[in-house]
Order: sequence, then structure tokens, then C-alpha cells
Amino acid sequence: MAKRGRKPSKEKKGYWYAEQEQAVRDFISANTQEEKEKIFNTVLKPALSRMTESIIRRYNLYPPTESFQDTFDDTMSFLVTKIDNFNPDSGYKSYSYFGTIIKNYLIYKINQFAKNQKRNSSYDAYNTDEMSNITDAIRYSYNNNNSSTDIAFLGELMKKTADDISKILSEPDKNRLTKNQIKVGNALVEILTNWEDIFDQMGSNKFNKSSILLFLKETTLLSTKEVRDSMKNFKNNYYILKKAMLDE
Repeated sequence: MAKRGRKPSKEKKGYWYAEQEQAVRDFISANTQEEKEKIFNTVLKPALSRMTESIIRRYNLYPPTESFQDTFDDTMSFLVTKIDNFNPDSGYKSYSYFGTIIKNYLIYKINQFAKNQKRNSSYDAYNTDEMSNITDAIRYSYNNNNSSTDIAFLGELMKKTADDISKILSEPDKNRLTKNQIKVGNALVEILTNWEDIFDQMGSNKFNKSSILLFLKETTLLSTKEVRDSMKNFKNNYYILKKAMLDE
């Protein structure tokens, strides 16, 4: 009587076998880009896609701000650039090589995210003063306790700051301005040159840092972080200008 046993599976459940190992060798030794693309698309891409997806999901390795698809696409793009670096004669399997690259890259992305979060948290706290500093000329003008001399100084500072920002905006390529920086710069010029008209209905008690930030957000349609990041390009010029006026 024949022994009963488990029927062999007709479909492989894994994704990396001798076929994929050989495909890596063939890919590296291929003489033309056309050969590489054929090997990659027919054999390597499906296997590497499953490997990448499996590692991301199994270890939950993706930054909180990224969607799974974004992390997957980014990792796959990075992985493709590393295929040719594998040495088939090293004694190691390409399976382990690619798995290590994927894990290390994902860990790197998460570490970068953590560093950026820490940096942004510190920057946001620091930038509360930045928002006040670059707009203090406007805010202080509503303070009835300021002397006429102070108001005249601050009015002149507003005008010169607006002119300085306008000059920066006139040469966006030279100053390497992003689209967001241009939007924020134009909004700042609008505030600094027309503050009396813009905030006439707000009243002195309502005119504060939050009002300025709200105006910038509504004018540029940017987030708070985008507005604050984009102001960095103008704040140093403001400090230099203010110091020069005080030294006169």
C-alpha cells in the first residue's frame, strides 16, 4: 500500500529561488541596457517588489508622514541603483544582499525623519521669535507707548525691509528662491508696504503675530510650516538691515 503524504505544491509560495539568483548574475554581466531591462522586468522586478513590500510591512519600516506607496516606490528606485554593486563571487547570496540594502535604507529614512522632526520642533519653537522679529516693525507701530522717534524708525525699517525683499524677489534665480519663498516674499512686501490698509479693521489689540501669520497663510495658501520655512531666506537680510540702521 502506497504511503500517503502531502501532495507537492504546484505553485511556489516564495519569491526568490535559483532563477532569481541567476538573473542577478545575468543582469550584471549583460552587455546592453536592453538586456538589463528585459532581465529586470521579467524576473527581478516581481521578486524585488515582493521582497520590498514584505520587509516594509513585516517590520513596519516607513516614516509616519509617508504613504506605503511612496515608501515602496522610493525604496525600489534606490534598490535598482545597487544591483550592479553586488559581487556574485563574494560567496553571499544576492537575496541576503538585497534584503540588507532594503532594511538599511528604510532605517536610514526613518532616522532622517526622526532628525527632521527634532530639528523642526526646535525650529518651530525658535521660529516663534523669528515671526515676531521680522514683523516687529509692524506690531510695534500699534503700541501707543512708543515715542514718535521710535515709530519713525520702525516705519523706515518697514520701508527698507520691503525694498530689500523686493530686490531679492527681482532676481529669483540668482537667489535660488523656491516657489514658496517667492509667495511668502511677495506677501511680506504687501504687509510691510500696506499694513495700515490691511489691518485697519483689526485694531491695535488684535494686531499680533497670529494675525500676520494668518494673513501670510491666506495670501500664499501655504501651511504654517511652509510659511515659516520660506521666511528663513529673508530673516538674515532683515537682521543685517536693522543692525545697520541702529549703528547709524
